[in-house]
Order: sequence, then structure tokens, then C-alpha cells
Amino acid sequence: MKKTFMTAILAGLMAVSMSMTAFAGQWQQDAKGWWYQNDDKTYLKDGWKWVDGKCYYFTSDGYCLTGTQTPDGYTVDASGAWIVDGVVQTQGGEAAAAPEQSTVTAGGLTLAIPNGFSKYSEEDGFVYLANSDTTAMIALASESLADLGFSAEELRMLTALSDYILDEAMKENTGVEITGTNLQLANRTWRFYDYGYNPVLEIPGQTQVYARLTESHLYMIFFAGELSGMDTTSIMQNNLR
Repeated sequence: MKKTFMTAILAGLMAVSMSMTAFAGQWQQDAKGWWYQNDDKTYLKDGWKWVDGKCYYFTSDGYCLTGTQTPDGYTVDASGAWIVDGVVQTQGGEAAAAPEQSTVTAGGLTLAIPNGFSKYSEEDGFVYLANSDTTAMIALASESLADLGFSAEELRMLTALSDYILDEAMKENTGVEITGTNLQLANRTWRFYDYGYNPVLEIPGQTQVYARLTESHLYMIFFAGELSGMDTTSIMQNNLR
């Protein structure tokens, strides 16, 4: 199996991981309003984001709406926090149904952005998300196998041997001997790989990978960094669209 896809996404993960820090972003203000700036100088934008346990609505240019009703019909107080009947709704609390999440798309993959994450970057068809203190990240990608030069017969063979092909490709790219597990998530079968610290990615914490090989595409979703307390299987089940 050609390695261009996995090599590229692993390289992307390494690049993003180099910018991960243990420090949270900060609220900033100017004459127009408040925004939340990450340590890498990017900022939250485009819909609902959780910050320090509260939910805020950010415009396309990054400003937090305050003391108003959001475009999707929810109410935020003077500080910008989402409220119901005057009560600030907190992450993990006994809250009303959360506002609809923004989504990101990579090829044929669409994922509702998990609470606490925002879009970090997008390049070469790969989409990267990071949490507010950039200690954990998610990467999504899909690639057409036809674009990699496989014939129709080769594609049928790849699909028939998908579990073996994915296991061997992951082993070659990570250097770790591991056999994936098939999980039925969001009405599709995904091959799941659970790593501890991975010296190839050079990312502290865990690395979990979900991969799916069809006759037309290779789909992959990576979770990396400080994943303690994060149920990636539930994210896959509930956030894939």
C-alpha cells in the first residue's frame, strides 16, 4: 500500500504537536468587543465554543456575542456565557440541551466539533482541531484511493484485506507492533488503534487512531495528547455526521 497518505498526516500531527503548550489562551478586548486568543495567536470563531467550562458564541471574525440572542436562538448574558432562564450553563452540569455544534469536513468526513475544541488549521486536505490549552488535538483526513493510482482490481483486493492492510500500514508508519480492533461506530466499521506515548509522533500522552478503508477512500481520525477523561469512542459515535 502506498504510504503518501499516512506519512503526510503523521507529519502534520508532528507539526501541530510541536506548537502544543501547557498554557491556556486568554480573553482579549478592543473597541469592538471581546475575543479569545490561543497561545499560538489564533482565535476562537465560527459558532459555539466551551471556554473554562462555559459556552460562548463567537462570530466569523472571532468576537464573542454578549447580552443578546445568538443566530441559532439561544441567549447569552453580558459576559457572553450561554444562559437558560438566567442561569449560566456549565460544561458537565445539569444543563439544557447544548447549542448545535459547528462542524468540520475533510473530504467525505464530517465531524461536529467536540466541546472544548476548535479548528486549529487546515492544510493539504487535512483538518486539525485543538482544545483550548492546546494539550490535545484531533486530526481528520480522507483520500481517494483512485488518486493514488490504484487499479479497480487493486482496490477490490485492498478492501477485502482491509484489516491486514491497515494493521501493516500503521505498524510501518509508527514502528509499533499493534493489532487494530473493529468497532461499529455511527453505522460504519472503523479499525481502532490505541497507543501510549508514540516516539514517532513525539506527542506526550496517548495516541488513538480510527481508520476505515473502502473501495474508494481511506478515512482516518487521530486523537493525540492528553486524552485522560476523553471518551474518543463516544465522540466518534455521536459527532460523526
